[in-house]
Amino acid sequence: MATRTDNSAWQSAAEVLATLLPHLPIAGRLQEYRIWEVWEAAVGEAVARKARPSKIQNGKLFVTVSSTVYLQELQFQKLRLKEAVNRQLGTPVVKDIFFFPGRVRDTVSPPAPPPRRSLPPFSELPMPALGRPDLESAFAALLAARRRRLAKEDPRG
Repeated sequence: MATRTDNSAWQSAAEVLATLLPHLPIAGRLQEYRIWEVWEAAVGEAVARKARPSKIQNGKLFVTVSSTVYLQELQFQKLRLKEAVNRQLGTPVVKDIFFFPGRVRDTVSPPAPPPRRSLPPFSELPMPALGRPDLESAFAALLAARRRRLAKEDPRG
């Protein structure tokens, strides 16, 4: 297997792309595509749940909204939303926003599950009352064997 020689004239792929991208014809479009990345941070989680960008064309951002009632509310916030998105992008990419009703997929991450309660150590679990002495003695023997095995594996119990 060939070994890589250290050559200070070599550039990483990221450096090469960073040099080339601004000179490509699609350079302006790349900034537009970042709208999907910054949308939630720009407009907030509450708006992002009910409205998602669908496409951008010549500075016109088309946003799908989950209901016509919410669409009307967003019409009043159009200027604020446009400024917030452009601020997140760092350049005035969005010139106008058009809202239309449609199905909005929830891409916002669901809330984290509640923390799990810690269980007591196995050695402290009580023997359940089963109502049958033969089952209780068999279960007690099983628990005792398991506790002995755990005690051998982990001296902390």
